[in-house]
Amino acid sequence: MGGLAWRGYAAFGLMVVGAYWFVPGGIPEDVVYVALGLSGVLAIGVGIARNRPIRRLPWILMMLGQLSWVIGDGVDSWSSDVEHSDAFPAPADAFYLAAYPVLAVGLILLIRGRRPRRDVAGLLDSATLTAGLGVLSWVLLARPTLDTSEQSVAAAVVGIAYPVADILLVGLLIRLVTTSGGRTPAFRLLFAAVALLIAGDSTSAGLSLWSSSQTNAFDTIWLASYVAWGAAALHPTMRELSEPTPGDDLRFSRARLAALAAASLIAPGTLIVQDLIGARVDVWAVGAGSVVLFLLVVARMNVAITQISAANRERARLQDNLAYQAAHDSLTDLPNRSQALEVIQAALSRGQRTGRMVGLLFADLDGFKAVNDTFGHAAGDVVLCTVADRMKAEVRAGDIVARLGGDEFVVVLEQFDAETDAVQIATRLVDCAAEPIPLTAGRSARVGASIGLAISQDGSTDPERLLAEADTAVYRAKAAGRGRVEVFDSALRRELADRGELEAALVTAIENDELVLHYQPIVDLESGEVRGYEALVRWNRPGHGLVGPNEFIPTAEASSLICDIDAWVLNAATAQLAEWSAAGSTARTIAVNISGRHVSSPRVVEDVRAALEASGLPAGRLTLEITETVFIEDVLATHHLQLLRELGTRVSIDDFGTGYSSIARLQQLPVDVIKIDRSFLDTSQESSRALLELMIHAAHAFGLPVVVEGVEHAHQLDTLRTLNCEAVQGYYLSHPLPADEAGRCVVTP
Repeated sequence: MGGLAWRGYAAFGLMVVGAYWFVPGGIPEDVVYVALGLSGVLAIGVGIARNRPIRRLPWILMMLGQLSWVIGDGVDSWSSDVEHSDAFPAPADAFYLAAYPVLAVGLILLIRGRRPRRDVAGLLDSATLTAGLGVLSWVLLARPTLDTSEQSVAAAVVGIAYPVADILLVGLLIRLVTTSGGRTPAFRLLFAAVALLIAGDSTSAGLSLWSSSQTNAFDTIWLASYVAWGAAALHPTMRELSEPTPGDDLRFSRARLAALAAASLIAPGTLIVQDLIGARVDVWAVGAGSVVLFLLVVARMNVAITQISAANRERARLQDNLAYQAAHDSLTDLPNRSQALEVIQAALSRGQRTGRMVGLLFADLDGFKAVNDTFGHAAGDVVLCTVADRMKAEVRAGDIVARLGGDEFVVVLEQFDAETDAVQIATRLVDCAAEPIPLTAGRSARVGASIGLAISQDGSTDPERLLAEADTAVYRAKAAGRGRVEVFDSALRRELADRGELEAALVTAIENDELVLHYQPIVDLESGEVRGYEALVRWNRPGHGLVGPNEFIPTAEASSLICDIDAWVLNAATAQLAEWSAAGSTARTIAVNISGRHVSSPRVVEDVRAALEASGLPAGRLTLEITETVFIEDVLATHHLQLLRELGTRVSIDDFGTGYSSIARLQQLPVDVIKIDRSFLDTSQESSRALLELMIHAAHAFGLPVVVEGVEHAHQLDTLRTLNCEAVQGYYLSHPLPADEAGRCVVTP
């Protein structure tokens, strides 16, 4: 309805303005003129009532200003067409001149509503443009009016008051344009209304000075102003004109700069033109205008310089803040990993110059995962912040505490004389971490810390190596019982060197295709047929023979190498099953173990997709075996598994029962098969058999088939049959076999 109202009024008003040219002069013309003016006043009132702007006063004042102008029109029409009086000034002039300040106040309040905070730059810009146009108005209109006035002083004052009032409106119009905010249809209509009013006044004044002909051209301009003002108020976007705009000041664009430059040159340009044409040079007026313009330009330059300085300070502050955030952990406010490496490098450089020892403590919290599982991640954040604060309080002045990520911290030590000094500091950190940590609602959490210490005697190492040495010492501290300090020594140095050598050899193994797969059949208990195989990786290492996975998989899992190994296994296993199927094998599925690190990586989905596409194997024939802990420790891993299931692959929980998830969570996990660990096959005790039975029944309750691995005796098969287990695998049925033997394998359970 709002769109119809303003469009209908605008169309009606423009039609009347066009017809005004053909209305007979005198009273008929006066009636049409005043009626259309009153319609504009009424339209503003209706717009206020319908659109309900937040600030009504500006629009009410504009409506009153328009009403004053329309009353002036009526009084002027009565004087000229009824009383046939042409006195100047006339009573109508009082209403006309009264309208200007009322309209001006309305526009000022509207501008202030759109821009509630101070905008000195915008005020100076609009003042500069207004001053320049003021000089031009004085020269072209005001001064000629004084020169040609042969009447009273009152007539001269009133004659000058009109161009002065127009200059006031010009300044407000410029200020409206230079204020940031939306350029809505209501904004454009209001701008047009004010501009038409000023144009009508200027046209009327110019014609009265420079021509003796009579025309109603300027009357149609004023009428169009009435229509535009009413349409602006009726448009629904008039509400936005009264609302504050959060945007910054308009940019100092080329157009704005050109307008300010042109305004500044009006005064000297006027002097030049007057001198060239031989007109009277109004030195005092133009000189005063030049002084005002000069002062405004100087003030604007001062504001610009102040704004630039403030912007530079703010930019420097933001850069410092960004640099600080890039170097510090957002949770604990400690230096982060990248900053820690820089601190270690700086300490090592000083150690090289001074010959002093540099120590690095690597602290890994014990039991932190249990806090997250029990109390939630918010409590985990409290624990991390508390431990960080305690560590900062325990170290000496000059020692730097940093957080590498997760529950891992490092402390850079300098200015110590013996290894025992560093161990003493590490021991204090272990003790402070073990103290209870208060949580909300009177609860508390307990964690511990295992710390590894690596020392550079003279700074002759690099940060990454020193960090790796301290990390290796942490692993020994955890293996030795947790909550203790271990020092990186020659034995660990050899272990670290062996690990590096093994990693390099694994890279070569993947490149040279030294890995091989053995396949262990997965047998259907009911039919006795081989329903599928589990692919198990081996390494035919040159000079060592066939190496089992326990000798190289743990090292690979400590780095991204495990992802490359998994990808190789996926490609080889799917290709092998596709080859067996083409040869007539009845085996339906191939199971591949995927590491937790690989599942957490986004590349896992693409690796699986690539293997399936390369082999041509349907996705439903590939089973991905994932350890139970992966579902607990990494939400991202669970998301990737959901994507893999959408791809069509099957997901199996490997070694079910050895992790930390409860049976009740089975329904929420993205799995298709349950594989129960061999440790639950000892059914010599009734409680063990009951536990195995519970696990199988729980899986069946959620519609999940069960595979039990590690079957080594016939009686175990009998037990599993009575418990309705679907499939089994183990040495009793078949050892893992090379591909050529596995393809010919026939199992009779």
